[in-house]
Amino acid sequence: MYGPLDVVTLTGEKVDIYIMTQPLSGKWLHYGTEVTSGSGRLTFTIPPDKALAIGIYPVRMVVRGDHSYAEAYLTVVARGTESVVFSIDGSFTASVSIMGSDPKVRAGAVDVVR
Repeated sequence: MYGPLDVVTLTGEKVDIYIMTQPLSGKWLHYGTEVTSGSGRLTFTIPPDKALAIGIYPVRMVVRGDHSYAEAYLTVVARGTESVVFSIDGSFTASVSIMGSDPKVRAGAVDVVR
């Protein structure tokens, strides 16, 4: 989505997915292309022949229309590894920042995460 308030969605846009499979190399490999949904989201499944080893990989998703992009990290862990997945959408913070300031952490949130 464009902008800090997610006002404009990327509906029906082609997005190229790149993964840096050897992070120190700086070389991005094209893994595929997906089209965004009506709500601006996309889903991509890494094909078995391009499976990644255990590690942390930079991911870049580039909108073909205007070359804007979003970056993230993909973490691959060993099968059976226990993990906890959560977001800070109000579950762990008392406020959400759209202007870059630090949100206030709810009492006890750090203990829950630990």
